[in-house]
Formats: sequence, structure tokens, C-alpha cells
Amino acid sequence: MNAMKKFAMVSAALAMSGPALAQVDGPTVNWRFATMGSPRAATTHIEEIKKYVEQQTDGRFTITIGYGTFGDSREFLDLLSIGTIHGATVQASVSVEKLPLYTVLDLPFLPVSGPAEQRAVHDAVHQHPAIREEFAAWNAFPFMSSLLPTYELMGKGETPDELADIDGMRIRALGGNGNALEKLGAASSNMPPQELYVALERGLLDGAALPYYAFVSYNVHELGDWMTTNMGLAGTALPLAINLQAWSELPPQYRELLEKAREVAYAAQEKAMEVDGAKAFETIQATDIELMEFDEADLAELREIGAQPVWDEWVKAQADRGLPGQEVLDFVLETAEASSH
Repeated sequence: MNAMKKFAMVSAALAMSGPALAQVDGPTVNWRFATMGSPRAATTHIEEIKKYVEQQTDGRFTITIGYGTFGDSREFLDLLSIGTIHGATVQASVSVEKLPLYTVLDLPFLPVSGPAEQRAVHDAVHQHPAIREEFAAWNAFPFMSSLLPTYELMGKGETPDELADIDGMRIRALGGNGNALEKLGAASSNMPPQELYVALERGLLDGAALPYYAFVSYNVHELGDWMTTNMGLAGTALPLAINLQAWSELPPQYRELLEKAREVAYAAQEKAMEVDGAKAFETIQATDIELMEFDEADLAELREIGAQPVWDEWVKAQADRGLPGQEVLDFVLETAEASSH
């Protein structure tokens, strides 16, 4: 082997063993994302975005994720507005007055099924002018959604054999889910999920509406006596909102990188939701919690009183605020219809 060839082989080996060159060059930037709870399926997307941009920039663009360390979830929009954080997962139904139009995605029994259709609807809503304007009031815009699965009820005490037994229960159920359950006589609460365990433990609540993985993530299953498996309540919209000023000041190559990261994040989160949901259900099955189903007549009644009547009330509430609720709801329904084909 001649010396030149040997030198080339050694150089190649050293290059392969050393640190990878940055694929995207740029200045040193650190962003702060705020969320609640602890790392779980619902936060896979922000964890993937963090990992992706840091790998692709060789650590020049970093993201620090604060799990409850940057403030209370009800303050996230305020923190985005003043620029103390660069992104946050926000729940419109926890603070309805801040993003009233966006709560359209929390309405019960919308004709949206599966993560692909859910993403199509949410992505379209994120581009609607009225929604963009609503977020812009908080110096933010919705970057991507969380694609949460449908919700079920878990509660303490006697198992409800029929829907009528929900009458009088105090249930944590956000947005339209709460409105639908109220029509059955329940009292709904929109408290953040991180407050659920203490509320149930102290008897302040009788139950909660969450997806399977969240019952386990927030340890609600440790207190539950029963859980439904076929209600199929609406999941809540939990978008990652990004600070508008921070986005505009970001180098173009970093903005493009975040757009690419979003696709990676969606794919990873969809897989995590499926895997964690199955694991959580197994965990719940291993407890003494009674798994129960309502009969079809009860479910038909729930959809009859909890869909169109709740939608109509939501539209009226937006009209009373001077907002185009009917336009936004029609847009959601039309987008859902188009994405189902």
C-alpha cells in the first residue's frame, strides 16, 4: 500500500470516529419551551424537536424544555407574550378567555378520526386567519399540534352503570367534553392535569376525562375505582405555540430546520401515542380498576345531546364575543369531510 493511500484511509477513519460535522451552520441560539407534567407521550414532539435541531446544528441551536419550571400552564400565553419563553404547549380550554376560537378543536364528537385526519384538520385550523390573529394577540402562532387520542372517564366511588349515574358527579373535563357531561347533570372542572391527583385524593373531584396514557402519567390510576372504555370523548387540542418575535429573529436556516423537525416530531409522537397508550392500558388492567362500557343506547343519547347542541352553544358564545365562531366551526367540519376521503 503506498503512503498516499494509507494516509487517505487513516484520515477517513479519523473523520468517521470524530464528531459529526454540523449539517446546518449558524449562530449560537438557546430557546426555552414550557410545558407541564413530566416527559410522556404527549411531549414526544417537543423532545424530538429539541433532539433534531441540536443534532443538526452540532449543538449551536439548543432548546431547554421546562416541565413546570418556567411557570404555571395557565401563564404560558402570558410568558410567550412578554418573550420570557420561546415556545409552549398551551391548552385553550384551561383559559378559554385567552383563545376562545381555538377551543373549536375541543368540541365533542367532531367527525375527526385517527391521527392523520386529526393532523389535517389541526394544521388547516392553524392557518385560518382568525386563529392566527387570536394567537398573534399573545405574540405567538401555533406551530404544530399534539394529536391526542380520544378521552375516557376514570373515577372514584361507585361505578356508573348507565349515563344517568353521572348526574351529580364532579368531573374534570375540558371544553366541550365538560359541556356535554354537564347536560347529563355532571359538574365539570377545567383544572390543569397536574392538579388532578390531589383533587381526587381530597375528594374535590369524583372523576376525570383523559386518554389512557395520561391516567398513568399523572398517577390517576392509583386512585381510580372504575374506567370507561367506549365513551370516545374528544381529545383536547394542545398545540406547541411559538413566540412570533423569536421566530422572526431566527436565522432562515434555523427556521427551515424547525419546519423539518416538525415532520420528524409528528411521526415520533404518533408512534409514542400508540405504544404508550397500549402500555398504559395494560398497567390499568393490572390494577383493581373496574373496566366498564356504556350500552349503545346510552352512547347514542350522549352524542345526541353532546354534539350539535354543544356546538350551537359554542357558536353563540363566540358570537356574543364578536367572534366568527360559525365560520370557524364550518371550516373545521368542511376540512374534516375533505380529509376523510
